[in-house]
Amino acid sequence: MSDPRAFIDTGLAAVSDALLEAVDRAGLHLKPETVTKTVRRRFRARLKQLTILVRRLLFLLALTLELAPTRPRPPAGRPVAPGGAEDVTARFGPKPRSLRLVPQPCRFSEPYRSAAGALPECPVAAAPLLAQWIAFHRLLAHPERAARHLARMVARWKARGEPKPDVPPLAGRHRLRPALGAIAGMLPGLLREALKDWPDTG
Repeated sequence: MSDPRAFIDTGLAAVSDALLEAVDRAGLHLKPETVTKTVRRRFRARLKQLTILVRRLLFLLALTLELAPTRPRPPAGRPVAPGGAEDVTARFGPKPRSLRLVPQPCRFSEPYRSAAGALPECPVAAAPLLAQWIAFHRLLAHPERAARHLARMVARWKARGEPKPDVPPLAGRHRLRPALGAIAGMLPGLLREALKDWPDTG
């Protein structure tokens, strides 16, 4: 594949659809204060899988970019609030006030015990999941920015003589939608082809 950009764009669009599906299943689009532990576990598992796919797609994109020579730049100053104090909130992501970072203690009385003696699931804060969703959405909205950053890292790895990255098949690919599963299956081969010119450090 001489120009994989169409494949990368298709892959990123499929990941975006899968992310929205995971958000909908977890009910995060409703901005809840809490979710169950089962919802948190399933959402994080799917997000981990999608993160691996996005990293590979961005890696493939980074290998196709031609970077201009870097120029040394002075360190960017941090925002300063009135009075000379550093505005540390400038580095924080959006945190809606309706979200509670620490959930209320979960207590259940005896009548709620099941016959086996198990208690209903104690809810956990949804804020960390919402923050992960927002960060992932921002990444998908501007993939070129992340790919250029990764391309500079790749150039440094080559200059240092780092070994060629290994790209194994994605675990759990059978649980993905057919289109996304096909993209996940093609990525290792495309990346190996794109890495053919990696300097031999053996």
